[in-house]
Formats: sequence, structure tokens, C-alpha cells
Amino acid sequence: MGGDRTQARRARWLGLFSLMACLLALMSLVGLVRSLVAMTYLNVRFVHEVNPVSRAVSYYVFTEHGAEVFAATLVVLAVATLTILIGLVQLRVRIGPAATTLFGVWCLGLVLCAVFPTDNAPRIESVHGLIHQFAGASLFASLPLAGLALARSLRSQPDWAGTGRTVRRLALGAAALAVAYLVARLPDLLPWFTFPAFADFRAYSGLIQRLLFVLELAMLLVLATRLLTVSWTRLRNRPDRVAVPTDLLRAQDEVIRS
Repeated sequence: MGGDRTQARRARWLGLFSLMACLLALMSLVGLVRSLVAMTYLNVRFVHEVNPVSRAVSYYVFTEHGAEVFAATLVVLAVATLTILIGLVQLRVRIGPAATTLFGVWCLGLVLCAVFPTDNAPRIESVHGLIHQFAGASLFASLPLAGLALARSLRSQPDWAGTGRTVRRLALGAAALAVAYLVARLPDLLPWFTFPAFADFRAYSGLIQRLLFVLELAMLLVLATRLLTVSWTRLRNRPDRVAVPTDLLRAQDEVIRS
């Protein structure tokens, strides 16, 4: 009897955790889609003010009402990432300390970029501009590395092995674009060195950055979608529907026979 009750209690807790993970997955998907729509809006609405091929997305803060949309997008993206991580924990998915730390750096960098805008000048001249630059640089490295670390952990977990492979491919692509963006910005990072014209790729830095954002967002969408699928499947197949104590079934049969 005690074992049956323990099993029923455990099933109820598993159902609760699955429900929470399902809700968190839905929240993260809404946030990610909202971020994608907002960033697309900024690129289309201000295409003549901020060249999407050559200028960074940070310059949308200098457009009309662009600052509010841009800052909100970054904050929502950070919250969506956190909800994914919490949802994974609810399902007892092993994330690993390295991935957890790198995801934390990613979220912190997003918030700092939202709070501290860049300078509208060829060179960074203010403290908030420097904070934005360092926080922005952390974004390019942290999420691809977090994806690689998480993928390594997921491949040993049956329900997540396929997702781990997809995340790894997206993370490798994002890492390659992050390196390409760094190379494109070298003339700005090393102003004392004269780069030949064929080695100056700043005219394409904005495009590279946006492609990097697409891959990073795709990585998070893959995780959120899989989180929703796994949590919903576990919620539907939870054992509490059949975990009825056997002694109660016997007592019920005796009552019926009597």
C-alpha cells in the first residue's frame, strides 16, 4: 500500500514538472517569435536609416522609437533563454556547468546591451558605449560556445540526442560567423594598423551580424520546440492515470461481490 501511494505521489510530481516545462516552453517560443518579428520589423522599417549590410543592429537605438523596440527585444530574448533553461531543469535534462555559465553570460550580455546603448560615432567615446561593446562581443562567443557545450551533454540523453546534433551544427555555424564578424571588424579594433582594401570587410559586417543572430535564434527555437514536444508527451503519458493502489482495487472488488 505504501509503495503504491509513493508511486502515485511520484507520478503526480512528474506530471506537475512536465506541465511546468510545457508552459515554460510555450512562454519561450512566444518570446523567441516576438524577438524575431521585432528584429525583422526594425530591419524593414529602418532600412534606409540603418544599412542592414554594413551597420550593426545596435544603431537602431538612434531611430525613431527604435530604441524601445530594440531594448525590449533583447530583454525578451534573455527571458526566453532563461525559461528554456528552467524548463530543461524541470525535465531533469543535464545541462552541465559550462553550458549553464555560458548561457548566463549570454543573458547578462543581452541585458547590458539593452541598458547601455552604443555611441553614434565612428569610435566609442563614452562609458556606456564601452560597456555595450564588451557586452556585445560576449554575445558573439557565449551562445555558440554554450550550444556546443550543451550539445555534448545532450548526446548522451536518449530523448535529446537528435536535438543535440542539430544544436551542435547550428552552434558551429554561429561560431564560424562570429569569427567572420571579428575579422570584418578588425580595422575598427586595430585603428593603428592600416588594412589593405581587399582585407577590409566592414562593408559586410552588418549582414554577418544578422546572419549570426538568425543562427543563434534558430538554436534557441530548436531547444524550445523540443522542450515543448518532450514535456507534452510526458504530460500525456504520465502514469498517474493508471497508478491506482492495488489494495483499493481489491477492496472495490470485494464490495461489488458482497
